[in-house]
Amino acid sequence: MNLRVISLFEDLPDRALARVESLCTMRSYTKGEEIVGDHENTTDVFFILSGTVRVTSFTEAGREVIFNDVSAGGIFGEFSAIDRLPRSASGVALTDCSLARMPAAAFFGLLREENAVAVHLVELLVAKIRSMSERVFEVSALAVRERLRRELVRLATMSGKTEGRSITIVPAPTHYEIAARIGSHREAVTREINRLELEKVLEIGRRSIRITDMERLKAAEE
Repeated sequence: MNLRVISLFEDLPDRALARVESLCTMRSYTKGEEIVGDHENTTDVFFILSGTVRVTSFTEAGREVIFNDVSAGGIFGEFSAIDRLPRSASGVALTDCSLARMPAAAFFGLLREENAVAVHLVELLVAKIRSMSERVFEVSALAVRERLRRELVRLATMSGKTEGRSITIVPAPTHYEIAARIGSHREAVTREINRLELEKVLEIGRRSIRITDMERLKAAEE
């Protein structure tokens, strides 16, 4: 178990990190396996040692809403650990992954004893609130075209591979996944991606999206 990859613990000395490790249990999950369920009455915190976890939820009609994909070094489940309320979303293994799991009581004890961890948690929560505020604004105020363009810029910034003046997103999310991220439906996303391809802003490959003109993409969504 290598907890040093977790951003919350990056400033801890080895002795303190060893104590944190003693408070956790480790488990591996296979791709597609549910880790926690929406509205589940559990309060443990999860630290991602390897792989990626998708935080998602479904409406009563079965429509999926993707909140975030959390990769190695990140955490999830801290909301329920803090307020003791049921889970507000599901956590599903997007890839095979390894996680460390800590009970809420132990997590609170750690925050009281280690100021550096508490500060990092505050920074993490503020970043999540800012991201969620941005997405609420987009869904409330922007058309699908602008929401799509902003999401493509985010994906390129977070995981794109720069090749000269272009940026390639590999593997690219499906049109369905993009729709679930921006609060739309697959048909509308497909229509707008085709439009951007005709405008020579994008080139679509097999599970890849190549942004050929990032400046035009950014300018279009401003």
